[in-house]
Amino acid sequence: MGPTHVFRSTYGRILTGAAALVALVTLVSLATSGGVEEVLRYGAWPLLAVLVVWALFWYPEVQVSDGEIVLRNVLRTVHVPWPTFRSVDSHLALKVTTTSGTFTAWAAPASSGSVARLRNPRTVDPSKGMVGDRLVSGANADAVALVIGERYEALRSAGHLDGDDHGLTPRTTWHVATVAGLVVLTTLGVLAPQLG
Repeated sequence: MGPTHVFRSTYGRILTGAAALVALVTLVSLATSGGVEEVLRYGAWPLLAVLVVWALFWYPEVQVSDGEIVLRNVLRTVHVPWPTFRSVDSHLALKVTTTSGTFTAWAAPASSGSVARLRNPRTVDPSKGMVGDRLVSGANADAVALVIGERYEALRSAGHLDGDDHGLTPRTTWHVATVAGLVVLTTLGVLAPQLG
């Protein structure tokens, strides 16, 4: 029916690039001042910093497609099939309420304070109809909530949603590689200087 919409932070990509550049300069500085031994002793910390910034600001995103809503957060991804969707709210951040609870999207924060004061947060509740009618540009909670509401209405109007969850539930997958990377780099950062 419609294209997949992907919302992610442009600022997050710039910040991650800057963090990677600072880490590279730090590693080169360590190598030139103390050689390989110095890099092995202290190199885990700048790498850990890049991983943290990447996990917080680059990796998270929200996808809205005909099949589901995907909330990719820092440590886990939540897949929300449309039959389990109940409402979406953009008050403090994007919150998707389902038959199994409410999930928040890290990648879709609320609008800035000045913008938020000019209008009410968007709430989409299929049982009450859509609230609000303005598209807000950017990957903020209001813009994503509007796209979710429009996609829900299109799917329902086409007869694909009948209010029954058909036994489906949201599915959560943990980011094992990210967690492992955080643990390994932190452990190396603490232990490596003592081994030298």
